[in-house]
Amino acid sequence: MRQTHASTGYSIWLMPTGNVRDELSKTISQLSHQYATPVFPPHVTLIGNLLGGEKELSSQTQQLAARIRAFEISLTTIDFLDEYFRCLFLRAAETPPLLEAHQMARALFHREQEPRFMPHLSLLYGHFDAETKQQIIQAIGRGFRKTFSATALHLFSTTGEPKDWYRVQEFEMP
Repeated sequence: MRQTHASTGYSIWLMPTGNVRDELSKTISQLSHQYATPVFPPHVTLIGNLLGGEKELSSQTQQLAARIRAFEISLTTIDFLDEYFRCLFLRAAETPPLLEAHQMARALFHREQEPRFMPHLSLLYGHFDAETKQQIIQAIGRGFRKTFSATALHLFSTTGEPKDWYRVQEFEMP
């Protein structure tokens, strides 16, 4: 199994706070420890793989944050794909506010031709077979209904390995 996977650029994240953040951080940390994979903060990526300088991207993210009203994100069920960064994740309900925020981000960053948006919050990065992922889901439960308020946009540098990622800036939404 490949244990690391690098990425490039910057991402804008919506991050839970309070008890939801703590609970998700604990789950991510436990899975990471158990399966020897990277630890990362819980987040829903609004848009990723942004290229450019931090100053320019910060300015654009600030513009975006000013246009988006705070909204709720509902996490629903656990799912998985055969992709490193979407190895095991919680689906986020495709609500109008979340989809509109994503569309605004696409327009602002000139990324209208992106593949379909699949909002999610990853629990585990890595390459594991479907049987292992099913065992994890059985152990932690398929239903994972949590809701959190998205009140800020977080611009993260996501270049390199997850251990190298860092928050550039946080922008409150009205």
